[in-house]
Amino acid sequence: MVRYGRKYRRGVQLNNNRRSSSITKTSRIHLYNFFSTIRSRLTCLIGYKCSTMSLIFHRTRLKSRYILSIFVGLSLGFALSLACLPIISVCDNPLSLFSEPFASSFNIRFGNDTFSLHDKFDPFRILNREPRSVVDVTLVDYGSKDYEPQIHPPQLEVNLNNNKSLSTSTQPSNTSKVTRPRYIADELGIREKVLVAILTEPNHLNTFAFFLNQTLQDHVNRLLFFIDEDAQDFPRSMQVISVHDKRAYLKPFYVLKYLAEKMIKLYDWFVLLPDNTFVRGYKLNEFLNHISISQDLYMGQAFDDVHAVYCYFGSGIILSGTVLRKILDELDWCTNNAYSQDLTDNIGRCILKAAKLPCTNTASNYKFTAYVNYRFEYDTDIDRLSKSEDFNQTLTVHPINDLETMLKLQKYFNQVEIDEMTKSISKYEETIEELSCYAPEGCGNIPWPVGVPPSFKPPTRFDVLRWDFFNETHIYLKTDNDVINPMDDGDYEDVHEVIDHAIEQLQNKYGIQLKLKKLINGYRQFDPTRGTHYIMDLSLIDKNQIEYIKRVELMRPLGLVEIIPMPFVTETTKIFLILPIYTDEQSIAIRFLRHANKTLFDKETRDKFELLLTHVVVTKHELSQTQKWFDNLRHEIDLLHRTRPQLTVTYHTVLFPSSTITRYTHSTYILDFFETKLRTNSLIFLTNPYVNIESDFLNRCRLNVIENVQIFFPIAFYQYHPHIIIRTHHMTDNSTIDLHKSHGWFNSYAFDHFGIYMSDYLNLKKLVLSNNISLSSVNLYDLFVQLTDIHILRAPDQSLRVHYKSIKCDSIKRTNIIEYNRCLMQREKGLASRSQLAMIIIENEPTKKTTRKKDKK
Repeated sequence: MVRYGRKYRRGVQLNNNRRSSSITKTSRIHLYNFFSTIRSRLTCLIGYKCSTMSLIFHRTRLKSRYILSIFVGLSLGFALSLACLPIISVCDNPLSLFSEPFASSFNIRFGNDTFSLHDKFDPFRILNREPRSVVDVTLVDYGSKDYEPQIHPPQLEVNLNNNKSLSTSTQPSNTSKVTRPRYIADELGIREKVLVAILTEPNHLNTFAFFLNQTLQDHVNRLLFFIDEDAQDFPRSMQVISVHDKRAYLKPFYVLKYLAEKMIKLYDWFVLLPDNTFVRGYKLNEFLNHISISQDLYMGQAFDDVHAVYCYFGSGIILSGTVLRKILDELDWCTNNAYSQDLTDNIGRCILKAAKLPCTNTASNYKFTAYVNYRFEYDTDIDRLSKSEDFNQTLTVHPINDLETMLKLQKYFNQVEIDEMTKSISKYEETIEELSCYAPEGCGNIPWPVGVPPSFKPPTRFDVLRWDFFNETHIYLKTDNDVINPMDDGDYEDVHEVIDHAIEQLQNKYGIQLKLKKLINGYRQFDPTRGTHYIMDLSLIDKNQIEYIKRVELMRPLGLVEIIPMPFVTETTKIFLILPIYTDEQSIAIRFLRHANKTLFDKETRDKFELLLTHVVVTKHELSQTQKWFDNLRHEIDLLHRTRPQLTVTYHTVLFPSSTITRYTHSTYILDFFETKLRTNSLIFLTNPYVNIESDFLNRCRLNVIENVQIFFPIAFYQYHPHIIIRTHHMTDNSTIDLHKSHGWFNSYAFDHFGIYMSDYLNLKKLVLSNNISLSSVNLYDLFVQLTDIHILRAPDQSLRVHYKSIKCDSIKRTNIIEYNRCLMQREKGLASRSQLAMIIIENEPTKKTTRKKDKK
């Protein structure tokens, strides 16, 4: 039936009802032949090639009758062609081609009413078809060009009025503008997995509720704690909602109402439980990941008595979003019929009324298991329960009467999950080894360890990964500029953890007690595709003092990569560039202004940038001369304003309380000075006049500094001594610094340039005062590391280049030994590269020998 129906459905619309099924195959064939004959006849008349008409006129012997017959045939052909043209060219002609003339010819007026033949029969109905929707999608030919749907507004609008005839309008209708949401997840209706609502008490916020918050927050999408009165003393990481109703039996309905009105569009599953229930977060998340969200679900642990249709609230209740939506519609009935003090009874009765669902503990072939025992004692019962597979697979344990039992259960189930993961990993490794025989490389040619991606293969010699050699206390050749460095706390802990794990594995393999004598050799390589690779030669001794030397190879694979959520930042934030200038640095500041005029001032506007020229003085005499000292800088700024009228520059003077304040610790005093002059949400970048700032740096600073989250300490490129650079490289102008290894180095020992919000500095200042720390002896970077948890972004920046200046370290030798060592390193490495210094020594060697000979004579 489908095979024949496909051909004649083009010309005739058939109704697929029961009557069409009674048509026999023979009648369908005759119907098809009938329409095929009509189609061929019409085609002949349109194309002027009908052989039947030609034969009729060919028998005529008289010439005049022959010509007359041809004329009649041509006229008849034209007439029939025009009559059949709208039916055949329906899909090819635009809608406005025949709509107006035929519509006007078929309308007959009777008084005030209009009668249209379209109401009874309209052979042109397909031409006057109304648009299907607000917009119409036009499809193009796949073969001619790439398919791209085009959206057009409707071109026809039918107006039905009592006083006017039926007509068509060619003006497009006014369509409302489509407003799309900001995120595609909102448009597609993508929701997060699970929200857990915990009913607790104000006096439990810092005990049971805090424990559940710490153990569940990494496994569920959101945690909400509901209490029946206001509370102020609770951890900031918890989201607490107060329900102002002392009737405890109505508290669950307030929770359900809040979830249904505010959270139902954001989450798939909702879990309700009290605060004295232990929950396995990892197991709960794994359980919900296997359940389909396309079902109404009321899941939990049912009672074994008359309340078997209700889920026990103590063991936890899982609700789907569809059930929660139905509860909202019947919430008034639920509150009016909540006559029991048992929360299980009230919630179950409400769900049974709203969703017509009894409690179930199975969905998608996965079973919800809970352990409920009011006489549970961990110390006496855990040995027996640990042998039960049902207890090891349970999701919740209820009730828990003390926090110590909660901690013990958490430790026990963590070990259970570790054992399950270890068995699963071993099973996967065996499967991979078995399937490796079917790979092109053959059996045994899989990378070690099994399941970890293969090692990185460098395409060129510049991409070879570095191996770090280490012993128990130091790391050798950690960077290109360092020969040996003592291990910091992180490296020390990392290396000794690997050594202890290696000794433990050797003891399990050989069955003897071994003790580390010394680490002979150690090699470490970080591979960004797989993890950290270790090769170590260990000297071990047993209880009989027999020495063993073993080489071990270990791999610390990369864990789950997580995306750290960061606040939204823009490049439109106004930045205040503070430039502290000492009295002897006036010419240096003028050079800074001239270079910044080429790179910064043309792209920054008044509402995005402000330059704060700050004269730093240490004596009262300098303070009295500060206005005169600014004259040269004002003259330079006036010249810049001729071409940069949008530039905003302000002048300030800071008097340090003591002349012993060094350039390495003066940033805190400068920020204290601007504390009252700038707002707390002001973005500040503090630097020195020796720097050259490129055009793209300030936007990068705006993006890298996030209030209350992150500060920015870029590593600038410091220039070598110009007299040494010019010996090997030609320098035409010292106002610019080329980014080249023979021209300078990235100074990681300097912290003179940083971006920060004023509010972050004020918060740090409160911590400094509470810890009685002197600001004159500690660097600002060290204070943030020691006292705060704020992120510090520190990375090389090629757009920040600093001119060479001589470094003096004697003034800070007594105040801060750490800063003194940093200063010595800058003075040692900031003069020139090792190869340049070696060339100077070699070139001066003949001169030294000549001088020695003269001295001997």
